Amino acid sequence: MHIDFAGYSDLEKLLEIEEQTFDADSYPLSRRNFLYHIKKKHILVVRVDNRVVGYLLFFTYKKSWRIYSIAVAEGFRRKGLGRSLINRLREDAGGKAGYLLLEVKTDNTQALHLYALLGFKPLKILKAYYPDGDGIKMVLEI
Repeated sequence: MHIDFAGYSDLEKLLEIEEQTFDADSYPLSRRNFLYHIKKKHILVVRVDNRVVGYLLFFTYKKSWRIYSIAVAEGFRRKGLGRSLINRLREDAGGKAGYLLLEVKTDNTQALHLYALLGFKPLKILKAYYPDGDGIKMVLEI
C-alpha cells in the first residue's frame, strides 16, 4: 500500500471508484471536478500493487482542512485503506491546520464508526443536508 497525490493518469480509475460508490442522487464528482482537484493537489490516492483503489478529496482553509469525499473500490473496502487515507491527511495537516472537518449521513453507520475510531467528534446535526436525509458535521482536533 502506498499513498500519494493523484495524477492525471489516475483519472479513469478515480471515475470508476466514484461510480461504484456514489449514485446520481449523491452528486458524484465529474471528470471536470477530478481534473480540477488533481491540478490543485487536493486528492490523495491509495495504491495497492501500483493500482489506485481509493481516494480522499480535501479542501484547505486557514484553520481547518475539510474532507469532502472519500471512497474505496469494491473488493478493497473494510481493509483499513480509508483509515490510512485519513491518517495521512492528518499528518499532512499537522502544523498547518488546527482541525479536520467532514460531513456524513446520519445513517452511514460504517463511516460513523470509522470516524469515531479516529477521534472525530460530532459537532452538529445538519437537517436535510443530503437529498435523502440528515447529516452530521464532525471535527477532529489535530
